[in-house]
Amino acid sequence: MTLKRKSGLLLVTALLGSTLSLLAAGHAAAVVPPAPTSGGGGGTRLRVTGPCGDILDMREKTLGTLTITITVPSADPSEVWSLTAQQQLLNATTGGAVGNPVSITPNPMPPLAFSTVEGGFSTTADFPNTAGVTHAFSYTATRTVPTPVTCTSQGFWTTPNSGTEPVVPPNPISFPDSAPALTGATEADTGTSDVLLQFDQQLLDTAAGVPAASRFAITVDGAARTPTAVQVVNDSPPGDALVDVTFDGAALTTGQTVGVTYRQPLVAGQPHLQDLEGNAVANFGPISVPVF
Repeated sequence: MTLKRKSGLLLVTALLGSTLSLLAAGHAAAVVPPAPTSGGGGGTRLRVTGPCGDILDMREKTLGTLTITITVPSADPSEVWSLTAQQQLLNATTGGAVGNPVSITPNPMPPLAFSTVEGGFSTTADFPNTAGVTHAFSYTATRTVPTPVTCTSQGFWTTPNSGTEPVVPPNPISFPDSAPALTGATEADTGTSDVLLQFDQQLLDTAAGVPAASRFAITVDGAARTPTAVQVVNDSPPGDALVDVTFDGAALTTGQTVGVTYRQPLVAGQPHLQDLEGNAVANFGPISVPVF
């Protein structure tokens, strides 16, 4: 699905199943984005190789305990490395954030230390392996001596989830656990009959997340127009979403102003704008969008 525009909200591309799912003998599963690529792994282990040859090693130590090891290859113990890392829990079905990202350095993951056994600078820590959620780990390892090098990678681990893997966003660590909000990037173009509204995170784009057109009120230079369709398109830019509201009447012309108001449905369970975890978009408007 592609939506083209001529100015700031130029291109929207729907995410088309770009994640790679690795099901491990029906016991543990992990989801890894196409870059960095994944390495080999047994039934309870997955190793993700980053762009520097760094390795994110995820394995089930005991039932309910996940051991995470980060290793940057090096043969020189005099190098100086620092590490920042986060863990974000995700809904195991939708990939939406569960809570906020949590820093895991320097506790429980200690600083990187040289290890001849691991073949470089390495650190290890144990984490609860919670069933029914995806554990997303993201880190940045930085070398300052002898020459600057930065290595960034991420990986995902999911306990059994009825054979269903989550739809993981490109960078889940950055996804907020809060209601979506308008970014201020809006667009109404000459010759069209719709208005684009950008939100600060992905929105649910199934039927439950696409409200009836009647939930919107549209005016053009103060005159009411009837909304006819609503479309939710994610990944514009990656991590954000667009809501495209189409309305009746003559095509827009330069210099006009489109007014947009949104009201949540009054009856529970009706489709409404929301994020992947069900956080609802608050009522807004009227907001004014100049036509260019």
